[in-house]
Amino acid sequence: MKRLISVAALMLTSTAAMAELAPQDILESWQDYYQRFGGSFNIGETEVNGTVTRYNDITTEMNIVGSTSQYFIEYIAMHSNADGSLDISFSPNSSFTNSFTANWETIEAQASFDFSSLKLNANGTPEDILYTFSAPVITLQQTQSQPDMEISTSIALQGLEGTLNSDTTNDRQISQIGQFDIASLSAKITASPQGKPEILTNFQSENVSLFYDMILPETLTSSSLQSMLFPEGAEFVMDITTGAATTTVDQKTQTGSGRFTFAQTAGAFTAAFANNALSYGLTATEATLALANTPAQPVDFTAGFSRFHWGITLPIRKSDTPAPFALSLALEGLTVGPEIWAKFDPETTLEQTPASFAFSLNGTAKLFVDLFDQTALTARRGAPFELRALSLSSLSLDVEGMGLTGDGDVTFNNDRIDPMSGLPEPAGVLDFSVTGALGMLDKIGRLGLIEPMMIIGAKGALGMFATAASGPDSFTSRIEFTEGGHISVNGQQVK
Repeated sequence: MKRLISVAALMLTSTAAMAELAPQDILESWQDYYQRFGGSFNIGETEVNGTVTRYNDITTEMNIVGSTSQYFIEYIAMHSNADGSLDISFSPNSSFTNSFTANWETIEAQASFDFSSLKLNANGTPEDILYTFSAPVITLQQTQSQPDMEISTSIALQGLEGTLNSDTTNDRQISQIGQFDIASLSAKITASPQGKPEILTNFQSENVSLFYDMILPETLTSSSLQSMLFPEGAEFVMDITTGAATTTVDQKTQTGSGRFTFAQTAGAFTAAFANNALSYGLTATEATLALANTPAQPVDFTAGFSRFHWGITLPIRKSDTPAPFALSLALEGLTVGPEIWAKFDPETTLEQTPASFAFSLNGTAKLFVDLFDQTALTARRGAPFELRALSLSSLSLDVEGMGLTGDGDVTFNNDRIDPMSGLPEPAGVLDFSVTGALGMLDKIGRLGLIEPMMIIGAKGALGMFATAASGPDSFTSRIEFTEGGHISVNGQQVK
């Protein structure tokens, strides 16, 4: 937050009070950024014409985690203004190549992009530069070659504007804060697998916003760059939000064609890395899904949900002490179309109301190797981690009048491994409560999809492993894990 305030203060400061920036200051800042990653930023020829400095034939290279990326920009022109700022423009002809190895196969990608409409202004001091930018449109075309597939991508950004602050005043660390706002974003991806039908993916979104806050240490070791995506000493936070967005996937079939559609009114993606913890989050709201084949096939369907959320936090470096992790999942207001209901509930035996499901758990685990160190993971025999504790913070299920909730805590003794399962011995308690289970079983029985004896058996199991609560069709269950690998349900030992 302090850095955000400093950026706002910098933007509001009068330009007359700003120190003068020279083109060389910008160039050295960019070169420093690449050098911290063990990369290079090279200039072919420099031309100076009055207040304009033009750098020709720029080439860059970076090699991280076995992926080699190279850029070529025909020229970058920097115009020195009277207020000490710089206006920076780019040539329309720029290219990018990338090569990496996946599953012992070399994959190559080539791209061309046009930044000629980008208006970029740099202000501040050589150690604290604020970039302000805008562009009516930016386009990119990329092709990727694999041994069994060719992929082509076309991306267009319209109405781009934003700011980026690059600060190196704190012990030679690079601190970057960026805000990018895009009025509309479209992407088209064509995948052509050998001997198989072509797959065409189209993505269209409005009001895309990206914010990131990154800190890079002064130096990054070569081993960290080649074994991990997240170097030690680095911190990173990113938030992406979108307005209405639609994705379609089209593919030819043996008898015709098929289209999958996913649309949402809003979405968000978050990512963060700091203090040996990597976190991701994905959210979609008011979404619809559909699969339509021509001619129609039995698998055609429509569905929707009011909200989906997935989040995960993981430790990524080996440590002598356990580190926390967390996982959450929520799906609210799930509905399916009439074509699905007609297949297994044509008589409307069920209420066919929206269903919801959510759970959240956290715990601690000890990592024996770095999570992204592929060499160490391949060389290690046995599990790469040791589970120490697990908590079910919450569990909820609401479907057709049946509700289920649960929570509890379990620890694990890794000195005592179950020879049958290979899992450490647990100790702890899990509590569950369920309402409407008997009514749900009766409904399932009337559908005729399950044998009556199975329904009777399920009701018997419910009576055996659950205790009737005060309300009608209401039960509770407590599962206890005790020393010696024993398991009890409602006080009755089952193992």
